[in-house]
Amino acid sequence: MKLRSLLLLSCVPAALQADELEFYRDVYPFLKGNCISCHNKTTTKADLNMETPELMIKGGEGGPSLIPGKSAESLIVQASLHANDMEMPPPNNKSGAVNLTPEQIQTLKLWIDQGAKSTKPQERTVVLQAFAASVDPIYCLAISKDGRHAACGRSNRIFVYDLATRQLVAQVGDPAEKNGAAHRALVQSLSFSPDGTRLASGSFREVKLWKLNLAKPLANSAKSSSAPASPDLIKKIAAAGKVAVLSNAMSADGKQVVTGCNDGSVRVWDAASLKPVIELRGSVATTKKMAELDWTIAAQTLEQTFQKSEITRMEAQDKALDVLLGKANDAITTMKKVLPEKQKAVPPTTEAKVAAQKAVDELTAKFASAKDAAVEKELKTAQDKLITAKMTEVSALAAVSAAESNAKDAEADVTRITASKAANAKAVSAANVAVTAAKTAQDKAAADLAALKQSLTKTAAKSIAVSFSADALRVASMFDDGTLRVWAAATGTPIEESSATTAATTTITSSPDGTFVATKAVTQTVGTLPRWTLERKIDQKGVFADRVNAVRFSPDGKTLATGGGELSRGGDIIFLDVATGKATQTWKEKHSDTVLCLDFSPDGKKLASGAADKIVRVTEIATGKQLNLLEGHTHHVTSVAFRSDGRVLATAGAEGAVVTWDMIIGERKRKIEGWSKEVTSLQFIGATNQIITSAGDNRVRIVNDEGNEIRNIPDLPDYMQAAVSTPNGTTLVAGGEDSLLRIWDSTGKALASFGAK
Repeated sequence: MKLRSLLLLSCVPAALQADELEFYRDVYPFLKGNCISCHNKTTTKADLNMETPELMIKGGEGGPSLIPGKSAESLIVQASLHANDMEMPPPNNKSGAVNLTPEQIQTLKLWIDQGAKSTKPQERTVVLQAFAASVDPIYCLAISKDGRHAACGRSNRIFVYDLATRQLVAQVGDPAEKNGAAHRALVQSLSFSPDGTRLASGSFREVKLWKLNLAKPLANSAKSSSAPASPDLIKKIAAAGKVAVLSNAMSADGKQVVTGCNDGSVRVWDAASLKPVIELRGSVATTKKMAELDWTIAAQTLEQTFQKSEITRMEAQDKALDVLLGKANDAITTMKKVLPEKQKAVPPTTEAKVAAQKAVDELTAKFASAKDAAVEKELKTAQDKLITAKMTEVSALAAVSAAESNAKDAEADVTRITASKAANAKAVSAANVAVTAAKTAQDKAAADLAALKQSLTKTAAKSIAVSFSADALRVASMFDDGTLRVWAAATGTPIEESSATTAATTTITSSPDGTFVATKAVTQTVGTLPRWTLERKIDQKGVFADRVNAVRFSPDGKTLATGGGELSRGGDIIFLDVATGKATQTWKEKHSDTVLCLDFSPDGKKLASGAADKIVRVTEIATGKQLNLLEGHTHHVTSVAFRSDGRVLATAGAEGAVVTWDMIIGERKRKIEGWSKEVTSLQFIGATNQIITSAGDNRVRIVNDEGNEIRNIPDLPDYMQAAVSTPNGTTLVAGGEDSLLRIWDSTGKALASFGAK
């Protein structure tokens, strides 16, 4: 042992022997990977935390792990030397920890002998390296509330797509970053504000807010108009479609024709087959109104389903209460029947006890005056009879008391059950009223929607001019009421419009023959160029400990909640004021591991958070009070989402399951399985109970909160990281490791896909 110590000492540099060692500079680096990985705040094996000298001195189950000035007596040194049957780190451990080298052990001993002094932790400097060209997975997606735009993060870049025209409309970039990047590190999280004018993105130790600016096209920009189709082609289209064509234009590639028809419609035709491609009707306002009515119909359907389920639950409860009520009434009847008999049995027992007591008293007096053996024997017999008489009386009284108590308890049960039934009756009545109100609202919305759709087919305005955009992704029409309207050619969605607000310009020209021609013209411009510019960068020192894994706007758009924290040490939630970027609330270590997902309740009063600690927490925002702690996952909680009515919360787990929670009672509603790998994201679709999910098993899957599968899009080429849906469920969007953003319709039919290039 002495020889070993001498050899170890000889390995220590002379400068190290002379200078006073610092914990964080000289000791912490080799303890971190080989000791602290199992003895830290989160994983405290043997109740020992080795992250600071103070905690090591405090020790664990075996006492202090170090004694300042006495390295030979310190358990940490003995364990490192594998002395006294201690071997740390243990062989084949899961943390990948290895034995300390002789030099490291000697440094540890010298530091302890110098007093094991603590020093100020050194700030970790992170140097981010440039990404390889092949590193561009989609880790996060966001969709605007109106379903118009979808944003995805690829590597450190952000792309925004127009789902109406199905095209890339912007690559969001920070001028301070290279190659059009939005962040230096990976984009971990994205969220649109409720009004769609802001986009928040989270990355390593920073959050950025991007502002949408709708720029008008330059006045001197190149202009073009679609050439008209040939008269012969228009004649064939009119005959095939049985319509009268008032205006027409040909796409630049000659494959499609757009016509303005006498029924007020604008139609796109395939030039080769003469088949209709899409019919364009309606305005931006009518489309918005139809979306609102669709939401109302779905929300009121959900409300009816909930209220009917409550009625069913209470009716079942009433049946059980009726059984209990019957038993209680039977008990009352029985007790009332037997009680008089039991009461009648008491007086004889009392009389017998009194007589027995009198006999004992007389014999006691007699025996006291003359100690006679016969009298003594007679007294003992009398005393035995007295004991029996007393016990008989006690039993009779107890029988009466029990009968009275049973009757009283049964009467209390009747009162309680009757009150419960009355409360249920009141609740059922209220639920029936709610069902009726929801049905009325649903029927009205459905009727309004049908009327609105019908009105689109009877428009009085006629199309007097039509044109394709240069890329044929948009179609414009000028109507005789002065409205200029633009639709997305792929989806038929009205996207922009303008009405004449300026006076017409009139010019008169003359001809050599003496005739005059008056021309009256109105110039209108419609169309904007979306530009996302950096509004604010939030990266102040100490605000974010590590990656910002979740960003979420509050329903009113005034607050941005962020989730992150230091991996394996704590999960932090920070609320930022959107207008100023300043933190309004900070919940440090809300979870014991990094926060991965967040969602506000629809009323904005609660926040659900999921983390790598396998826990879901629901917290009241105003007070910071925890309302629910939900345990049901066996691995990281990767995503959380409230249903539109706030009554159900859905959570996704890396163990390959989705759990739905009844937020009225705070208990698990259903565990939904069927995935073979991690469920990476989930979102409720609009105001329905349907949930779109993505998973590592290369699938996008839609289930409802009862666990029934609605749709399954299988056999995708790679691991899917995120999936979202438009509020009406007509468009599904997902992305993953292969960097492709995929778009499907509600049936799962592929509509488009976009790569990073």
